[in-house]
Amino acid sequence: MGYVPQGTKPNPRPQLTIKGRWLEQTGFYVGCAVIIKIEQGKLVIELAIQF
Repeated sequence: MGYVPQGTKPNPRPQLTIKGRWLEQTGFYVGCAVIIKIEQGKLVIELAIQF
């Protein structure tokens, strides 16, 4: 976990960056829509299937 710098403002916002070729190998390509679900103690990231 990191944070987004806010200049001189206190309380930075949490930030999570996920990247790597392994994302392509699991179907997550640049430009794909995703759904992020928040569950107890975890984030679930799914491809948003568009018909």
